[in-house]
Amino acid sequence: MGPAGGRRVVVVGAGITGLSAAHRLIVDRPGLDVSVLEAAPSAGGKLVTTPFVGLPVDEGADSFLVRVPWAADLCAELGLTAELVAPSARSASLWLDDRLRPIPARSVLGVPLDPATVQAGLLPEADLAGLAGPGRPAGPLPPGDGPAGDLSVGEVIRSCVGQAVLDRLVDPLLGGVNAGLAENLSCATVAPQFLKAARSADGFLATLRRAQAGSDPDAPLFNAHPAGMGRLVDTLVDRLGDRIRTDRRVVSLSRDGNRWLVGLDDATEVADAVIVTTPAFAAASLVEAVCPPAALILSGVRHASVVLAAFAYHRSDLEVPGDQSGFLVPRGSNMFMTACSFAGSKWGHLDDPDHTILRISAGRIDDDRAGNVDDGALVAALRNDVATTLGVEAEPAEVRVTRWPLSLAQFPVGHRRHMAEMTLMLAEDAPGLVVTGAANNGVGIPSCVRSGTEAAAAVSDRLG
Repeated sequence: MGPAGGRRVVVVGAGITGLSAAHRLIVDRPGLDVSVLEAAPSAGGKLVTTPFVGLPVDEGADSFLVRVPWAADLCAELGLTAELVAPSARSASLWLDDRLRPIPARSVLGVPLDPATVQAGLLPEADLAGLAGPGRPAGPLPPGDGPAGDLSVGEVIRSCVGQAVLDRLVDPLLGGVNAGLAENLSCATVAPQFLKAARSADGFLATLRRAQAGSDPDAPLFNAHPAGMGRLVDTLVDRLGDRIRTDRRVVSLSRDGNRWLVGLDDATEVADAVIVTTPAFAAASLVEAVCPPAALILSGVRHASVVLAAFAYHRSDLEVPGDQSGFLVPRGSNMFMTACSFAGSKWGHLDDPDHTILRISAGRIDDDRAGNVDDGALVAALRNDVATTLGVEAEPAEVRVTRWPLSLAQFPVGHRRHMAEMTLMLAEDAPGLVVTGAANNGVGIPSCVRSGTEAAAAVSDRLG
């Protein structure tokens, strides 16, 4: 027996959260017997890179934030840091008032920190004038939910910098990232720096400006891999080897004394601890039998369905600005698209001499039109959106549609408290079972890596 006493951990799900958890376990606890069970034919979840006009174009996330540590730290540990690249273009725009308007250069999640960078006509004069001040709310903010004093992003932004900043800048950005509605999103989960700044005596804007002043303005916000984010998945898969078993769907969890029985379609696995990294609704069905209150919390997490389409136009038909990474489309535009990324301008490795590649997102929590039409109708609608915004009527040379149903967890006010309560319930009623994933800390790659890392630490502590 190894140093862990021959104990066994089963990880359910081989998306980036599950792979991160398993990796952490085998590195920190080499004596553990770790198995990763994945229902799909391959690992990686929503991190998928496939060829498109001969280039590695991601079908899901194409990069990760570097101002938070978890994904960057994992890449460093895997020896990938030297291979990572930064965006070639860092400016982006918004489709507002039937034209593309630049997002202010000095901004945080859409909030301008310097009114001088706001294009004329983008905001009403009163809101623009307010951006010059400290950004204190007109009155005391409500106490909010739980120990964090959680409020919605919408309430924080509206109170500190006005409705127009919320509607025209912040909501489109969060809608593009999370497919959510800023009015309903938990500030403690998706923008904790906003919540802290809003409650600062110095003022919301003053606090954000001070934080930004201490950062390198030339440092990239994102990193990617020139082979696509599938490279991160492939590296983890190589490290884990035959510990990963695909086409193995977990259908039940139950207890047998101090051991866990992991039920598959055709077999039962025995484990000392289990980490479930599936979407919250799938986790709820597994947890129901062992901890109904935790399952109830998990089943209450809403998910948005999104589509990511790749369009390749001949460069003779469409050229896009080389200094622009793309644009966002606010709700209320009547367009299907929520965001359009200029892949070749954004990433040097996708700058194709023959094609202009667009990555187009569609779908929000309050707009499932993209999910309710077939691929033909969807492509036609998106082509119309591209014609409206970029003026190109030509037919794309190549199109790829990737559907991600119920893929983006939503985070209402109080979400962090609910997740903490769920975790505590499991610790008390189902010791050795940890449920995590994108519904825990957030949907981005760093947040998912964090969730997997923390789940591995919790299991390690449990096993002693």
